[in-house]
Amino acid sequence: MGSYYLLNPDYALRGWKLLPYAVQPVQSGVTEFMDKRRWDLLIKCDGQTEVDIDALEDGDREVFDKWLSGFLIFECPKGSELWPHQRYIYYPTRFKESVHWSITGKCNYKCKHCFMSAPHAAQGEPTWDELMIMLDSFVRCGIKRVTLTGGEPLVRRDFWDLVDEIHRKGINIDIIFSNGWLMNDEFFAQLDKRGMRPAIQFSFDGVGCHDWLRGVDGAEKAVTDAFEKCRERGIKTFAAMVMFKDNKDKIGETVRTLAKHGVSGLKICNAFPQGEWINYPDHYLTTAEMFQAYLDYIPEFIADGMPMSLELGGFFNYSKDSDEISATSDKRVPEDKFSKVFMCTSVRRSMYVSPQGNVLPCMSMVGTPVEDRFPNLLDQPLEEILDSSSLYMDIVNYRISDYLEHNPECRECEYKASCCGGCRAVALRDTPDDYLAPDLVICEYYKGGWREKKDKLLEDLLKR
Repeated sequence: MGSYYLLNPDYALRGWKLLPYAVQPVQSGVTEFMDKRRWDLLIKCDGQTEVDIDALEDGDREVFDKWLSGFLIFECPKGSELWPHQRYIYYPTRFKESVHWSITGKCNYKCKHCFMSAPHAAQGEPTWDELMIMLDSFVRCGIKRVTLTGGEPLVRRDFWDLVDEIHRKGINIDIIFSNGWLMNDEFFAQLDKRGMRPAIQFSFDGVGCHDWLRGVDGAEKAVTDAFEKCRERGIKTFAAMVMFKDNKDKIGETVRTLAKHGVSGLKICNAFPQGEWINYPDHYLTTAEMFQAYLDYIPEFIADGMPMSLELGGFFNYSKDSDEISATSDKRVPEDKFSKVFMCTSVRRSMYVSPQGNVLPCMSMVGTPVEDRFPNLLDQPLEEILDSSSLYMDIVNYRISDYLEHNPECRECEYKASCCGGCRAVALRDTPDDYLAPDLVICEYYKGGWREKKDKLLEDLLKR
């Protein structure tokens, strides 16, 4: 004797070209793909089809039990039905889950390191009609989530109109990136009016250093006030810090300050000489200086009780949620998997769209010599971009074996299974005409002995 089951209303049935069987979270989370066997089992959870769990084969019964315990499905009365939003939709294009979207190239700050030269609005600002072309393309491709950035996204006069249109089209706003200056009481009232609680990521470039880098007096007070307003309202916050000579010794004080304001995590990276930063060579850090600053800080972070999640480039990652230490630079892929493993897994699910409509693997490629070589969704439908040959799709599809074939010297390197070619954005900064060039930062990480130094340091610290 069987029972009837239904898909949890928080999930919807979806499919894309090459990946036709998927369950997508309605609000947030990761889209899960499955094979035809598991799919045929899941679609029986329609409230109409009787399922006898005891009659299922062992593997299927185990999967079904997992779905029940994980609340993907639940037992229901016979005749129950899926909600309309849950019914299967097939998108005849390649899968993308989320978009990091620059809705303007303008900014109210004068950041000295801005790689997209927002102080001079080098990227301009898309019109409302252009934004709608972009947004409609996301809808047609089944994209469920966006993060909003700029420039400074809040300088748009139609910001809240855009937020409403995004929601009307069934897309969620996961994160808003901001410098914090315009996050006043009215901003939070508008969030409350819409019942919104997106996470917010602020730029914060070190205690006592933030105003200088951002080019605006009072920037540090404005952002710390914004952090505090978010903490009081239960809004999750993150911070991003750009490191340069003046603030490299301020990491500890900065982390403690952010922790006091309830910040969940901090991401630190080195400023790269492009955009506005080319005008400030006296403040540059070399890669070795950056790694040394990270190495110098790690003992202090551990002594402080590791109060938040922390990313030190790809050098050191700590997740507060899982209490795990890792390093994104250490991929450690078996050699027999090189032809199957993609160089960058994040670009498989997400993409970046610039204020001009350029579709890029990630935001850090804005302002580089290669930016105009990428496709533009104001000129070409996104579904065509995702389904045709282009520099963008080449980078999305590069495997480790492609990189090693292009770089014979790397095939002989003892670190190739850990490095796996590094980051394409970093490589393109140094060698814009070679999309498969080595990433010199990760070369320094391994060949400069920094991984060994870090591993030895962590071993000694964690033994104590």
